Amino acid sequence: MAIITLTTDLGLKDHYIGSVKGSILSRLPEAAIVDISHQVPTYNIQDAAYIIKNAYPNFPKGSIHIIGIKAEQTNQSSHVIVFSDGHYFISADNGIFSFLDTTIEKIIELAPSISTFPTRDVFAVAATAMAKGAKMEELGKIKESLLERMPFRAATMGDMIRGTVEYIDSYGNVMCNITQTLFNQVGKGREFKIEFARYEIFKISKTYNDVPEGEILALFNSANQLEISMNSDRANSMLNLKLNDSITIRFQ
Repeated sequence: MAIITLTTDLGLKDHYIGSVKGSILSRLPEAAIVDISHQVPTYNIQDAAYIIKNAYPNFPKGSIHIIGIKAEQTNQSSHVIVFSDGHYFISADNGIFSFLDTTIEKIIELAPSISTFPTRDVFAVAATAMAKGAKMEELGKIKESLLERMPFRAATMGDMIRGTVEYIDSYGNVMCNITQTLFNQVGKGREFKIEFARYEIFKISKTYNDVPEGEILALFNSANQLEISMNSDRANSMLNLKLNDSITIRFQ
């Protein structure tokens, strides 16, 4: 059974998501449609990429992922199908793939189309065609490259790692672009302090309940990323942390 996932900034109030699903099901009634998220902040490809890159590896190889963020076609942003890591991604070429941290293996540019609702009129049509057996090469022409953007990367300087806030989830947990792997490579078991805003943390917790309610903590989450949180409260608002704010780790 074909699996088609949906990640959009369309929200849940309007008819848009129902229309996309109806378009898919009218062409392929047996399709398995999975909602990843429709609450992505409007036009925010960085948030969308974070959500997708942490969700798609849990799906079977061959899954088709529709990304309906900044989806309208422009002179600079064509519609594409991208094959990477055994998965198919259908999106506008708007720079989002620079944030997905995947190796691009093949790109197909879909035929130009005029639509104010390309997630339904273009992406859903392409996804159902592939789910019914069409090869991606049959749906367009080969494209050599994608629009590139420059995501923030954690940097090391001697005994220090400097990163940034990459994502804030619905609980107010703050995800940083510092991985546990990088932390271990630089730290080598040494004592450290994590600095952000006016705060410092001197240990890594294993769970949120390692500290009393209302206290701040740092841990490495299921995505292998440093996370700044508060037990039973919203870290981002209480600590005044925003996207792209600086996070520094200094080792002794």
